[in-house]
Amino acid sequence: MINYYFDTTKELKPYTHSLEANDDTLPPDNALRIAPSFKEGYWPCEQNSEWILIEDNRNKTVYNIDTKESSVIDYLGKIKNGFTLLEPFEFCKWNGKKWVLDEDAKNEHIIKNNQNLKNSLINEANEKISLLQDIIDLDMQEADEEAQLKQWKKYRILVTRVDASDVNAVFPKKPQ
Repeated sequence: MINYYFDTTKELKPYTHSLEANDDTLPPDNALRIAPSFKEGYWPCEQNSEWILIEDNRNKTVYNIDTKESSVIDYLGKIKNGFTLLEPFEFCKWNGKKWVLDEDAKNEHIIKNNQNLKNSLINEANEKISLLQDIIDLDMQEADEEAQLKQWKKYRILVTRVDASDVNAVFPKKPQ
C-alpha cells in the first residue's frame, strides 16, 4: 500500500508526495490510499477525500493587462483576473481578449522622437554655422567655407520647416 500525501495548509490540498504505508493501518489525515491521476497542465488535489485536477500554471510568466508588468505565478488554479499569459509588445493595449497595437501611443512616440530629432539637428546646424561664421568674420577661411556656411544656413531653414507633428516627417539631408 502507498499513502499519497497532500498539503493540509491549503483549501484545496495539493498532492506533494507518496510513501509506503502499513497494510493494517489507516492513512493519516493528510493522505489517501487512492493514487491521484495526472494530466499535463493540471495538478492533483484532494477535496472531500477525492482527487480532483486543478489547473497548474505555476512558474509561468503572466502580464498585468493594465500595467503590462510581468510576474511569475506561484499558486495553483486558474490565472487571476487582470492577468494574461500573452506577452505584451511595444505600443499595445488590451482589448479584452488580446494585445492590440495602440496607434495613438505609437504615433505619440514617433512625434516625440521627431521633435527631439528636429531640436538636435537645429542645434548641430547652429554650432556649424556659428563656427563657420567666426572663421569668415575673422577672415580665416580656407577653400569653400563660405559655401559651407550658406549650405548649413539653408539646411537649418529646411529643418525648421519640417512639421515634427507629422508621423511621416522627412528631414533634409545634412550638408557635406
